[in-house]
Amino acid sequence: MNVDADIPTSRVDLHRLGLLGSLEHDESAPSARVRREERTGAEVAQERRSFLGLITSFIGLGIAGFMGISLGRFSIAPALATAPDSDWTVLGPLAEIPEGKPTNHSIRVFQSAGWGRFSAEQSVWVLKQGEHLAVFSSVCPHLGCTINENATGFGCVCHNSLWSREGEKVGGPAPRAMDLLEHKVEDDILKVRYQNFKQGVAKKQVAT
Repeated sequence: MNVDADIPTSRVDLHRLGLLGSLEHDESAPSARVRREERTGAEVAQERRSFLGLITSFIGLGIAGFMGISLGRFSIAPALATAPDSDWTVLGPLAEIPEGKPTNHSIRVFQSAGWGRFSAEQSVWVLKQGEHLAVFSSVCPHLGCTINENATGFGCVCHNSLWSREGEKVGGPAPRAMDLLEHKVEDDILKVRYQNFKQGVAKKQVAT
């Protein structure tokens, strides 16, 4: 009976085979550990990147939210808010206003609206009669032309609207009397609160 030379036939050969298997197993163990360590390192790196990405996202959302609130406060909110009324504007010493004769005065009016504060030059008519004082807007309530003085009171040359010296409507297409402006006297200084009014309506209404 023939026995293959590669098959161990003795206790010594079996022992040698066992040692060889152990050596092969021991040689493969470090490689397996290296692969496990590499996988573990890759997983840690991936988790770290995911965590950093999450933190970055939260920071980005926080910055975006803060910027949105800030922009809303400084842009959208002023646009939606009602503009405050005009400030009181100094017209001049009351003693310099002539008695019984309408006088025209140019004033610079500062108004806050929307995103900023603006100034514009406006014209008013002042009539002083004893203790009575009236300040009129020179804007025609019909279509916004300029009201001028005439022989009998006031008139608008654009469409021939007429008013008395006291600002009452006399004729023409203007829908109402001249617009009176609020005024006050402080330390003998006349001040006026200038406002714009809607045009083409019978009742005086502040323009918004």
